[in-house]
Order: sequence, then structure tokens, then C-alpha cells
Amino acid sequence: MKKYFIIAAAGALYYFLVTATGYSLPCPFRYLTGYLCPGCGITTLLLALAQGDLAAARSANVFLFYTLPFLAASMLARAYFGSARTQYLDKLVYPCYAAALLIFGVYRNM
Repeated sequence: MKKYFIIAAAGALYYFLVTATGYSLPCPFRYLTGYLCPGCGITTLLLALAQGDLAAARSANVFLFYTLPFLAASMLARAYFGSARTQYLDKLVYPCYAAALLIFGVYRNM
């Protein structure tokens, strides 16, 4: 549970840094290749969600917009039930999710 608090604190710090300065970390994949990676737009998505702008969040990264609740629920399940009771996530669900994310990354650049 402690690591989730650290992640949340780092995310909050990054949020305040971006909103205060307007500067965010650029995507190295996009910088090197010119293509959008599957995660491109996540900062915009999270900032829009924090402001309650669902339309802007959806347009920033549609795949993550719809699957972010799943990721949050799986993290909460792992924290609550422990890794032994949620091992199916590691063996089946997460690899399928990663494959879908990669397919989305290819599709969004076509």
C-alpha cells in the first residue's frame, strides 16, 4: 500500500508542476520516431480528467480513457486481496491488456 501512496504523491506533484509551469515531460518515442506511442496523451488525459473535461480526456487517448478504470480497479484489488489471490491478472489479463495497448498504438498511427 505504501508504494501506491508514493505513486499517488509523485502524480500529485507532477500535476501541480504541470499546471503551475505549463511544462510536461515530452514522449521520447514520439521525439525519436515522430509517431504516437500507445501512451501519448496520458498527461493531457489526466489533466482533463482532473478538471472534469471528459471530452478532452477522451480525445487525448481514447484507449486509456476507457481502460483507466480497469487499471485502477486491478491495482486496488491487488492491494486489498494480495498478489496470491489476483495472480490471474499477471498470467492472463495483463498480457492481453498489453497486447491490446500495442495494437492501439499501431492503429492510431495508420
